[in-house]
Amino acid sequence: MPGEGSMLQALIGLRNNKRNRTSKLERLENTSNATSEFIDHVQATPELLKSIREKMLAERKLEQKKLVIKVTVSLILFLIILYVFNHNWKWIEGFFIR
Repeated sequence: MPGEGSMLQALIGLRNNKRNRTSKLERLENTSNATSEFIDHVQATPELLKSIREKMLAERKLEQKKLVIKVTVSLILFLIILYVFNHNWKWIEGFFIR
């Protein structure tokens, strides 16, 4: 019957993919961040919690500044491109119609 070879290849591919999959337990073990330090929240002092909170707020503030700068630069570039296309439309139209 036609098509048996392609079906066999599909079944072999599925079998090989199943062998390469990681188990759910291994995926959970691999999610830990090695660079972070473990802090027991039950035994943490208020000073330690305050320092962690300040550190996180500073990081978030820095990320927001970076985002605002990226959006502003992108918007300025978009407006410049839009101005150039609208201002020089006759030149651009002649460039494409040749």
